[in-house]
Amino acid sequence: MQVAVAFVASSYNKYSICSLAGAVDSTPAVANTPLYFLSDRHTEELTGKLLDLLAKYERIFVCFSFATTNIARVCKLLGSLKKTIGSSRAVFIAGGPHATGDWQGTLAMGFDIAAIGEAEESFPELIGALSSGLDWQKIKGIAYIKDGTIVKTGKRDPVDLNRFAPFSLKYGKLSPIEISRGCPHACRFCQTSFIFGLKMRHRSIEEIIKYIELSKKNGTRDFRFISPDALAYGSKDGKTANLGAVENLLKEAAKITGKGHLFFGSFPSEVRPEAVSEDALRLITCYTATKQIVMGAQTGSQRMLDLLHRGHTVGDIYKAVKLTLNAGFEVSVDFIFGLPGETEADRMLSIKMIDKLTALGAKIHSHTFMPLPGTPLADSQAGTVDAELAIYLSRLANKGLQFGQWKKQQDLANEAYRFRQNINTKLGNFTIR
Repeated sequence: MQVAVAFVASSYNKYSICSLAGAVDSTPAVANTPLYFLSDRHTEELTGKLLDLLAKYERIFVCFSFATTNIARVCKLLGSLKKTIGSSRAVFIAGGPHATGDWQGTLAMGFDIAAIGEAEESFPELIGALSSGLDWQKIKGIAYIKDGTIVKTGKRDPVDLNRFAPFSLKYGKLSPIEISRGCPHACRFCQTSFIFGLKMRHRSIEEIIKYIELSKKNGTRDFRFISPDALAYGSKDGKTANLGAVENLLKEAAKITGKGHLFFGSFPSEVRPEAVSEDALRLITCYTATKQIVMGAQTGSQRMLDLLHRGHTVGDIYKAVKLTLNAGFEVSVDFIFGLPGETEADRMLSIKMIDKLTALGAKIHSHTFMPLPGTPLADSQAGTVDAELAIYLSRLANKGLQFGQWKKQQDLANEAYRFRQNINTKLGNFTIR
């Protein structure tokens, strides 16, 4: 059967699409399957391109990867595409953090299949089975609707990162290299531990260096890494730093990239406060061109840190910021506002911390709490920033001490909360097993 995969591409899913394309490239059985990367910016243009693919192939797999922030937009786009295309030869597949955390609601949105969790193995296997007419409904790591019943198949084992390319050289879809996956901390607001597991896994230095070399040959100039905690690279438990492994990684990488083009502990990665040390910062200074370190504080209240299961203290935050600034770096500190269970006293402790950190020279990266499916706080109300706090944040921003999209996130969080409530009412029409 002549088939093709069409990824619906956007700025918010570029890294996940690069990873999935790399997984297809790395799987011999489906490596020759044509992949298309279609922008979601203009619905009519996207529809036309999908119709062109249907005229060329017997079946196309239209693939979305998205987070909870994008569910309303994705659902609207999906409805438009299904209405316009109206072909049984187009299979609509959802993946990403939202589909993993709320596979029932994702299917109720109208998707044919939801990929749950890591998809480097399940996605190529699914494409291969659908292309060959094999029984795809027994593939582990997916969910689908059959005769009015939502069916979830078995859970897959964690993926070995070394088995799959982190991006697709074949299609020129390059991205920062994911060096670690999983997180042992299980923060109650974050999906990472609940999607990828509590045990942190690492891509080997040999594999990382191989793909740095290939990426450089294909035009990449600056090199960054993806990790929930950059300083946990090589750590056996994900909590105790293995600075020997970090140094080996940075030293070998810098030989290829040059110090001036290597960045570590900055976007799209970050570091945890308790992991910051003089020795760790010395390594980043020695081997990289990093100017700004990104770290997560989330709140200035120890009570809230404990409730959120953060695993570090208020003192760790102050110490990490001071060490980082003294080492000559700029510091961006993440805070989340509107957290469930937060009291006025907790909020004032956060403001007190922010005042102290900005006085030291740090900048604040502001976020509004969004309940994410699959986390312990999934059923909480979306966060809000009251007028008084909004004025405070605006004043900080005017001084160049605060940045972030907390206003937009507040709107998206409330939109997503209402949307999920509506979608959940549709689940009454299905049996779930």
